Amino acid sequence: MARRRRQRPIPWWVIGGGVMAAGLVLLLVVVAVLMLVVYPSSSGDQLPSGVVVAGVSIGGQSPEAAAQTLEESNLTGQPLLLVDGTRQWTTTLGNFGVRVDIPATIQVAEDAGSGADVTPWYTIDLNQTQTALVGLSEQINIDAVPGNPPQMGRVMEVPVMLNRLYQNLSGELADGVFELNMIDVAPPEPEETNTYTGQTTVHVVEQGQELALIARLYGVDMQDIVEMNELSDPDLLFVGQELTIPAGGMYEPPASQAPAPSTSVGKAIVVATDQQRVFAYENGQLVHSHLVSTGLPDTPTVLGDFKIYVKYTADDMSGPDYYLPSVPYTMYFHQGYGIHGTYWHNSFGRPMSHGCVNLPTPEAEWFFNWAEVGTPVRVV
Repeated sequence: MARRRRQRPIPWWVIGGGVMAAGLVLLLVVVAVLMLVVYPSSSGDQLPSGVVVAGVSIGGQSPEAAAQTLEESNLTGQPLLLVDGTRQWTTTLGNFGVRVDIPATIQVAEDAGSGADVTPWYTIDLNQTQTALVGLSEQINIDAVPGNPPQMGRVMEVPVMLNRLYQNLSGELADGVFELNMIDVAPPEPEETNTYTGQTTVHVVEQGQELALIARLYGVDMQDIVEMNELSDPDLLFVGQELTIPAGGMYEPPASQAPAPSTSVGKAIVVATDQQRVFAYENGQLVHSHLVSTGLPDTPTVLGDFKIYVKYTADDMSGPDYYLPSVPYTMYFHQGYGIHGTYWHNSFGRPMSHGCVNLPTPEAEWFFNWAEVGTPVRVV
C-alpha cells in the first residue's frame, strides 16, 4: 500500500499578501465605480452630462459640438421683457444690443458640475441698446401735460439703465426681465401764448402720426405745439389737421425777458435754470435761444461764471449711476458739466439731467459750431 505524501503548509506571508492584493483590487473597483457615478461624462473632452445653457442642452458634447449647438440655437433671439410696474413691452436680446460670447460660455460649462444650468456669457453694444430704448420711448414715455388737473409725465432714465447694463450685464439679464428706470415729470408752466411773431411752418397730420413724433420731426418741444395751436388734448389729432409749428424750433421770449449777458463784447452763453432756457449773445445782443433740461433736484447744474474749456463732437459720459456713450456736440464748461445734445429724451423745458445742460441734438450742433473754446458761460 502506497504511503500518502504529507503536504507542506502555506506560509503565512503568502496568505496575507494575497488578501492584501485582493483588497486593493476591490478598493480600486469601488473608486472607479464612484468616479463614474459622480463624474459620468467628464472623461475625455466631453462636457459634464446634463449641462444646459439658457434651455439648450449641451451636456456630454465636445466643446466644438457644443459651440455649434449654441450657434444654431439663436440665443440672442430669446425674448427680453421690459417692465415698468404693470406695463410691459417685449423685445429680443439681439435687438437690445446683446450678444453671446460662445467660447467664454463653453469655458464656464466645462468648469460646471453635472446637471448645471449655465447662464450665457453676454456682451453688449450699448450704442445699439440706447438706440433701441430711444426707439421704444414713443411707446413707453408718458408726456407731461398741463391742465386742470395736470397730467404727470413719466420718462425713461436711459443713462441709469445703460450704467446698470455696463456694470452687471449677466445679472441684469439672467431672468429675461429688465426693470426700466423711470422719472416722474411734472408739467411745465405754460409759456406766454399769442406773443410769437416769427416765421411758422404748417404741418398736415398724416396717418399714424402722434404729436410727440411730429415734435421730434421738427426738433421742437411738444408743449410749444400744444400752446400755439391751443390743443385741449394732445392725444386727439386727426388726419389732415393743420398744426402751426414755430420756426427754428420754438417760441423765443423777447429780449426784455432774457437774462443779461455776462459781457457786451464778443460771444456769451447764459443758462437760466428758472426758465430752463439757454441764450446766445453776440456783442450784448440776443441772437438765439432754446429750451433746455438742466439738472434734477438731486443733481443740480452748477451755478456761476465759467468758460468753455474743451469741445468734442462726441464723448462718452459716466457717473456714479449712469453711462452714456457718444454724447453728441459736447462743450464742457466746468469739470464734468457741459452743454450737449440729447438723444434719450425729448422733454426739454424741465429739469431732466444729471447736471449737464441738455439740448436737442440739432440745437446742440448750432451752439457747438457757434461757440469757440473760451466762450463765457453763465449759469443762473
